[in-house]
Amino acid sequence: GCDDFFALEIRPPAMLPLLPTASCLRSLLSAAPASVGKARLGFLRRGDCIARRGRRNFVTISSDRLEEFVRAELSLFAERRDRPLQPLLLHEILRASADPSEVAKLLHEELPVRFARRIRHIERISGWESIPELVKLHAMHAKSFRELRLADPVAGGDAYPGIIARIRQRHKQIGPLFAEALQRIDRVLIGDASGLTPGAGSSAGDSPDGCSDAAYRLDKRTIEQWAETFLSSRVSTEMQMAHYRACLGASGSDSGSAKIGIIDAQCDPLDIVQQAIAQVQDGLYPCFIEAENPGGDIRLCQAPRYLFYIMLELLHNSARATAEAAGQDPVEVERRPIQVAICANDQQVVIRVSDRGGGMQLGSADHMWSFVSRSQAGRFRGSDIARHSDDAEIGAVASSCWEPRDDAPKAPQRPWGVFSGQSPLSGRGIGLPLSRMYAKYLGGSLEVINMPGLGVDAYLFLTRIDPSEAFGTQTGMQQQKN
Repeated sequence: GCDDFFALEIRPPAMLPLLPTASCLRSLLSAAPASVGKARLGFLRRGDCIARRGRRNFVTISSDRLEEFVRAELSLFAERRDRPLQPLLLHEILRASADPSEVAKLLHEELPVRFARRIRHIERISGWESIPELVKLHAMHAKSFRELRLADPVAGGDAYPGIIARIRQRHKQIGPLFAEALQRIDRVLIGDASGLTPGAGSSAGDSPDGCSDAAYRLDKRTIEQWAETFLSSRVSTEMQMAHYRACLGASGSDSGSAKIGIIDAQCDPLDIVQQAIAQVQDGLYPCFIEAENPGGDIRLCQAPRYLFYIMLELLHNSARATAEAAGQDPVEVERRPIQVAICANDQQVVIRVSDRGGGMQLGSADHMWSFVSRSQAGRFRGSDIARHSDDAEIGAVASSCWEPRDDAPKAPQRPWGVFSGQSPLSGRGIGLPLSRMYAKYLGGSLEVINMPGLGVDAYLFLTRIDPSEAFGTQTGMQQQKN
């Protein structure tokens, strides 16, 4: 609400908006924790050059001074209480507006806070510096935070969309990196009883979920909670950035369309399921999949992108279990069809995936929702991720549960809203718990029932979203009814 606006200029000269007004800067410095080094962060120093252009003030400082301000802001944002502790759900994201400029404002408010809290969340692990994957994740989020705080979401042009695109591309590595980090934590830190303790100086405010240090003990349950908190934040921000990208792509071209951002008000779940089936049947494991829709044509307001990825995960798990139970015998595989059924009422749509792959062994069933356990034997174990030192290669080589065979025909065209590239559910051994997390953020749930010796039934429940939430109209639930 202030008229004056300070900007920091890095040499070589570049005017970069960062922090509002001198009073706000002083407030930031007074709020910064001691670890930032307040004594070295005096508001202005001799040699800093102040200039005034119109009603705006600019201060020219060195790159080192800029980094000090960014670090101070990171500490301040990690402790902010004006943003909810829990990440936004899909319907909350949609309320922001389908207009790209409004979505950009939401991103600029949400993302820096989430990234700052994730950085502090990583630092809660004593010894995190010894886990290469956590070091990379820490640096990745610090870089993304810096880019966002030096960006202007209302400047117009391609600058801000370009920054979000770079961050989205960079953060595609999070799933595989985090899965590998969890394996290493389990193997190195939990295995060494002296390795895992709350980070020095951490507090309830450092954690995105507000957990106190007293809850952080040397056990897998604690790390499961830690992992779930981190990934919940990541799911929400990934959805927000995907929605922004989709809004930009459709801007000015889809007037009157039933699609906006990542949402399709007339999403056909049967079509999504059939495309997922086609891709899984062309994949690594021989399988026979049948789909039925006994209630007739169903439409719902939903995000096809995430429905598609969740179905790929569930169908792949069933295909692998069936192929292993059948001993790769094509005749036996055909005798064990995977059945998919879709039904709905006015409140929700339910998709069931049922297989005859023999069910889960006790140990596998106990760990199917685990982010940490390495003993995810059977159907829910993840494929190995090739280990590369180059960050840019990790996203490309990360194994995908639905990687097609070399001799398989080209996969059919993906559903509307499904971008090219790696699935956001990728990551060794965490695809199923991530699927449940995404289902939650879609306003639904995912349940799995084990039938020992027979097979597994997975139920995906999708709550219908009122199209008026996504489109700002009064179309209501009637638009979704069968």
